[in-house]
Amino acid sequence: MSLCLALALLGASCGGGNSMPDSSPTPPAPATATLVVVLAAPSLPVSVFVDGDVLAQNLSYMTATNPLIVSSGQHELLLDNSQGEAVASNGQSLNLQPSSHTTVLYIFPAVFGTFVQVLTDDTTPAPNSMAKLRVANFTFNAVVSGPYDVYVVPFGSAPSGTPFLTNVGSQSPAYQTVAPGNYDVYFVTEQSNSGQPPPTVLYHTGSLQLAANQNRSIYFLTTCQDPSGASGCTPNGFATVTVADLN
Repeated sequence: MSLCLALALLGASCGGGNSMPDSSPTPPAPATATLVVVLAAPSLPVSVFVDGDVLAQNLSYMTATNPLIVSSGQHELLLDNSQGEAVASNGQSLNLQPSSHTTVLYIFPAVFGTFVQVLTDDTTPAPNSMAKLRVANFTFNAVVSGPYDVYVVPFGSAPSGTPFLTNVGSQSPAYQTVAPGNYDVYFVTEQSNSGQPPPTVLYHTGSLQLAANQNRSIYFLTTCQDPSGASGCTPNGFATVTVADLN
């Protein structure tokens, strides 16, 4: 056995220089943020572009993307349908903070084209294994104008008792803490005094499961008669889109 082979078997280096361990620090992982896009403007299915790269495809009317993980910092968001038409006339600039969760809604209002609403979501769990719920009203040009009352009741129950929210105009209220459970969220015409007719139910979500340490946002939206957007937006009802902000 040669001397070099013997040294190799002993773990030594055979050849000219010393083998030193790499002491350079490991670069930190890049900071990321989470992005969710809601298509509430009538359109053919769209692709979601961030800085020119496609991150989601075939997003249809009144649906949301899965959470999209992107680097934190400045980005340009664009929605483009299958005919090469942008949902909004210009790209939407975003400045996403590290570890943030952001929801961007594309909404069709009365006369000014698509409205883009950017919301920062709560990713802090509620104390004591509770859940958090945010209900936001973006029913521009609705068939029944607001404000509205919102009831969050056990699934299978009718809206009664004290509303979860009252006098809800076009706004995004704060999150509220609720117990885990199976709920139904009702949107009804506002009733300001007992002498008025009973409130009319405009829409309800059906079963909404809330587990411990979950945060959810429900967006109340106007539906259009032609979901493709080919003939514009003729309001014909309501819908909701629910987004998981945490867990």
